[in-house]
Amino acid sequence: MPSQSFIRSLSGLVRLALLLLGGMALLLVSVEAYPPAPHHTLHGVLRDEYGTPIDLTGTEIILETSSGIRIKTLVNPGIETGSNYRLEVPMDAGLLSSAYQPTALRPTVPFRIRVKVGGATYLPIEMKGDYAKLGKPSERTRLNLTLGEDSDGDLLPDAWERLVNPDISQVHPNGDAGNGMTYLDTYYVGTYVVDPKQGFTLEMRGIQQGAAQLQFLAVTGRAYVVEGSSDLKSWQPVSFRVKSEGGTAPLRRTFQTSTIKPIDIEVPGNQSDQPLSYFRLILQ
Repeated sequence: MPSQSFIRSLSGLVRLALLLLGGMALLLVSVEAYPPAPHHTLHGVLRDEYGTPIDLTGTEIILETSSGIRIKTLVNPGIETGSNYRLEVPMDAGLLSSAYQPTALRPTVPFRIRVKVGGATYLPIEMKGDYAKLGKPSERTRLNLTLGEDSDGDLLPDAWERLVNPDISQVHPNGDAGNGMTYLDTYYVGTYVVDPKQGFTLEMRGIQQGAAQLQFLAVTGRAYVVEGSSDLKSWQPVSFRVKSEGGTAPLRRTFQTSTIKPIDIEVPGNQSDQPLSYFRLILQ
């Protein structure tokens, strides 16, 4: 029988089972992957060339690494608020030779994402996200994807630019869209298809029984959160109730719709030590 000191010296990654069979000890060893690091999650919104989130059944998101590993997921509009896809990337996906390291998904490492819609495969013209946590186990990185043609390389799809001006060279991402926003911001919030002069606004409609009454225009597929402040310096997410759902509807922190319509909400006033006098709308 193996000595106790021998057993204690074995790695914790190896499980031991000692079975006594006819006075003889049988040593069974099973080995687990090292280390069992949780996956990193990529998620976000896949948009078409007009900025509308894509919800076609069977649409695939495919991540390809330089080592040949391919990871796939399907577009799912209902997967979570503010996202229509989620991709679980193992830490040993092969993006670096040093697998399982926090840098295994760093953005400088060659990888690309393909999108398969029907029988056609596309490379997104834009992958917009915050790469600060990219590659860390158990963390999440939001990576929005845009399909379409971008002949001038300005991150605005040509088809959307033609809605603004047939001469797309006159439409610049940082140009004034005439609604208080740049053209790039207007593309993201989706208001141009409703009214070119429509901005991204949150209107105060009054106070009722201590609850702020607010209204904003919700656009297909976008997800919204509301933040409150007492001094215009520090902001915090607040819970709100969508009035069309009834006075007893549960409070929520996010809102998303499949249509374009004005949304009336109320924000109870008991969510902070200091009275919340200011509110702002955030597009996720």
